Formats: sequence, structure tokens, C-alpha cells
Amino acid sequence: MDSCLIDPFAFCKNGERLGGHTPVSGLERLAAVCASQSGELSWEVSGSLDNHQRPRLLIHVSGDMSLVCQRCLEVLVCKLDSETVVMVARTEEEADAIEESFEDGEAVEVIVTDGKVDVRDLVEDEALLALPLSPRHEVCPDTSTGKWQEKRESPFSALKAFKTKG
Repeated sequence: MDSCLIDPFAFCKNGERLGGHTPVSGLERLAAVCASQSGELSWEVSGSLDNHQRPRLLIHVSGDMSLVCQRCLEVLVCKLDSETVVMVARTEEEADAIEESFEDGEAVEVIVTDGKVDVRDLVEDEALLALPLSPRHEVCPDTSTGKWQEKRESPFSALKAFKTKG
């Protein structure tokens, strides 16, 4: 996915929509936390105005990410399907006012910009935030067969041999 700059205020006012598919290898920060760079991220960004005529972006990302299980250190395929709303403000003061207008328990993301926003960054940020903090299989695959099995001699076998000599 090449850089795709939008004016978020016009994008939201006009109710525009962008979408596509991007290989994981094309998103540098996301690829760095994945076990492999294979796979594809599907995304869609749509703009609208809320009830108070404030611009907001709806960001949806989905795809299968290959992560490393934190229990067994084997590859784990994580199904990503995340959607979030990001409000857009021109100043920090405006962002603070937007955050304060929402109820206490309601979390809201607000970005501050006075110009262009890179859709690629929004999509990659959403994918990174949607990944589990500590990815784990529900039931890890059995890795006990094969490379970890080896015949070890008991430390007491030397004592046993010493006892039978004497």
C-alpha cells in the first residue's frame, strides 16, 4: 500500500470511502511484530460527520496475522477483525473538548491534524492496536515429540555403579 494522503475534514464532510488489500510485508511496523510477513490485511476507511457535525473516520481492518505464541513459541494464526472510530480535530484544545463531550466510560480516539493524514498509518495503527498483547494458543500443539526428547542418564546412576563396585 503506497502512501495515501487525504484531507480528513473534506473526506468526512463528503462521506468518502477508501478500501483495499495490503500485504503484511508492505506495512513495516506490523511486519516487525509478525512471525512471518505472509498474509494480507483487508481494510476500509470511511468518513462521516457525527451528530454535532464533527468529522470522524471509521476504520475497519481484518486478516490473518502470523504471530508467535508466548507459551510454546510456535506460530499462531491470529484472526484480526477490528473496527474503531477516530474523531478528527484541528487543535489540541478542540481534541480536549471532543474527549470531554463523551461520557466517562466511553473511550474515544482523537487525532489532531491541520492538513493531510496518511490512510496507511491509520490502517497500520488500527491493526497493531487490535493484536493481542500476549498471543497464545488456546491449547498449544504437542512439541514434546521429536527434538526435545533425548535420553538422559540419571545423576544417581553413577552412585549406583559406585555402590556395586564396592
